[in-house]
Amino acid sequence: MTDVVVVGGGIIGAACAYELSQRGIGVTLVERGELAAGASGRNHGLLVVPLDPVLGPMAAHSAASYEGIAGHAPLPIGLDRERIGFLIVAGQEEEERAAGNAEAAAAAACGVGVEVFEDAALRDLEPALSPDLSQGWLLDDARRLDPAALTVSLALLAQKQGARILTHLTVRAVLVERGATRGVLTDDGPIHSDTVVVAAGPWSAGLLRPLGITVPVSGARGWLVHLAPAVAPTRRLVGRAGWHLLAGERSYRPPDAGEVENTFPEATVGTLLHPNSDGTMLAGGSRQGVITSEPEEPSVPREILKGAIAVFPSLAGATILSAWWGIRPVTPDDRPIIAGVADGLFVATGHGSQGVILGGGTAELVASLVTGEPPRFDPSPFEPNRFA
Repeated sequence: MTDVVVVGGGIIGAACAYELSQRGIGVTLVERGELAAGASGRNHGLLVVPLDPVLGPMAAHSAASYEGIAGHAPLPIGLDRERIGFLIVAGQEEEERAAGNAEAAAAAACGVGVEVFEDAALRDLEPALSPDLSQGWLLDDARRLDPAALTVSLALLAQKQGARILTHLTVRAVLVERGATRGVLTDDGPIHSDTVVVAAGPWSAGLLRPLGITVPVSGARGWLVHLAPAVAPTRRLVGRAGWHLLAGERSYRPPDAGEVENTFPEATVGTLLHPNSDGTMLAGGSRQGVITSEPEEPSVPREILKGAIAVFPSLAGATILSAWWGIRPVTPDDRPIIAGVADGLFVATGHGSQGVILGGGTAELVASLVTGEPPRFDPSPFEPNRFA
């Protein structure tokens, strides 16, 4: 018997296990694979201010919580002390310039400092940029960290506080008796508890559906390419205008069967270039609906590379170290679902590409919901009944 079972060993599940165990609650975390095996270990690993003001307090709490563990984490999480800067760039097309202006205005509205650079001034700021790029917006934002190390560290710190961490064990069902949660059924048998937190990313909906609970969470695949340039062309995060989602913009809409009858969901590819402290670079990104367990469109890394070279032509000579993908849980409004959905049953999923950005704050909210403590920020924007 344990107090709480957390299903999922990604950033959300690991953060929840850490936060709950800090409160002296007995926690068992169950992960079907390895810790950080999915998108939680396969993302850029960036802390940026969300352009949705509703998410700001949660993101700020997350950053503060990671700062709190950085000095004693079992693995170095590589958290930048200072912001490295996020440069959004655009060419001559009016649509792209409008997108850059909109992103910069949204960032400023969320309290981020913004400077505008054009033509020669932009070239002075970033000499390696393509001459086709003529306008830039420099956001005083972006801190890097190692997302896999962060996820594993949170789980190990939870274990140090008394939590039990079970990996390579699949949860098959949530156990319910007379309307109350009684634990989970795994391949090794039942684990009994009065509280269950489902933090299984895009697989959360499948665990809840047999209980008559529907949450509109689906999967979207995102790719990254790891490059080793002879000389890193920038020390800043650099993105092409139009990739930075604004509040109210949907990252992905699940297709219906009639659409997939003709073709798989098309991948949306943008450009986000992330310099690592070791001189390598991560090039992203993409969003594509998940239909099969393997990539529906394996040529996406080529499109990412085209976009990267269009921003920094010198990257054409970079060595490709590897490429990988992760499946992100997304909701119709790109805000997570964090709520109690039945007696003793809670869900925390749907964070899209902002799992790391919102992970620590999500765990704080989950812990307050489980214990009945007053939450530090308004939980209503994250309740599933907003989709009703």
